[in-house]
Amino acid sequence: MPDITLSISEEAYKKMKEHRGIRWTEVIRDAIMEHIHRLEKGKLEVTTEELLEGLGSEFEKDLSEISFEEAAGLYEKMREKEWKRFYTIQAV
Repeated sequence: MPDITLSISEEAYKKMKEHRGIRWTEVIRDAIMEHIHRLEKGKLEVTTEELLEGLGSEFEKDLSEISFEEAAGLYEKMREKEWKRFYTIQAV
C-alpha cells in the first residue's frame, strides 16, 4: 500500500495525542475514501444534518451564542473559502 505524508496543525496533533487508542491512519483513510466517493457521485454538498452531526453538539451551543451579524460575516468568509476550494479541486 502506498504511503503519503500530511501536515496538521499543532492543535490537531495535541488533540490526537489525547486519544491514543484511535487508529488515526484509518480515520484519515476513511475520510479520503468518503471524499473520493462524493467526488465520483458529483455530490460534494453536505446536508445541514450531516454538517451538524460532524461538528457535534458543542458547535450547536456555540452557534446560538453569536449575533446574527457575526454569523453573516462568518458565512461570507466561509463562502469565499469554499469557492476557492471548489475551483482548486476543479483545476486538478
